[in-house]
Amino acid sequence: MKPKMRVMSYIILSITGAVLIIIMSLSSSNMNNIPFFDKLFVGVVFMSSCILGISFALRPNWLKGLAKRESSDVNKRQTRTTARKRQGHHPECMRFKGHTIIIKNKIFCAGCLGLATGSIISIFFMVIYIFLSSEISSKIFPVLIFPGMILVAINYMETAITMRNAALHVISNIFLVIGFFFVVTGILQLTGSIIYGVFGIIISFLWLDTRIQLSNFRHAGICKDCTEDCKAY
Repeated sequence: MKPKMRVMSYIILSITGAVLIIIMSLSSSNMNNIPFFDKLFVGVVFMSSCILGISFALRPNWLKGLAKRESSDVNKRQTRTTARKRQGHHPECMRFKGHTIIIKNKIFCAGCLGLATGSIISIFFMVIYIFLSSEISSKIFPVLIFPGMILVAINYMETAITMRNAALHVISNIFLVIGFFFVVTGILQLTGSIIYGVFGIIISFLWLDTRIQLSNFRHAGICKDCTEDCKAY
């Protein structure tokens, strides 16, 4: 499948997932307190997903040694990119300067830093939700679904734009994961169903994968328009 068609397919799937979440939220009106162990189960799954995301953000290639598929493509790509060093797992190239951020003389990928930070914040929020949500009005969480999806959409738009500001990219990705938290807790609180809560997490994975596909597509576009021969993406 061509890259553009693949990205469009992901976007269509993501929109479909958002529509399903909206339909579920509009067709449910459970405002009762969710059983503690239901919140705990969904919360543990969500936080485990965040921890997995943090591991990928800090070490994007830690699964490379375990995954054997597409090894020939990886080797070919590595051969093409040997002329370019990597900073924050992006090519050491002015065209990707806005994709990295320097903190205490260390270079980090702005997107990964934002995702990791957003995951840590969302874990903290989830702990509060599990143990203290009974102290908070049950009407708050359901209405967070729509702001959550808006944060996801804003991240997509920020990822797709040509000009890139590293600090804005960090913030955008922080709010992306917080948006996932809003959607998951909102749909769980509104439906009162573990199944729907887990479904919200699955859709969040789809939205995250779509964001990655958009990012890869932008990276390939940057390299395509470049006159250098390295073609890192």
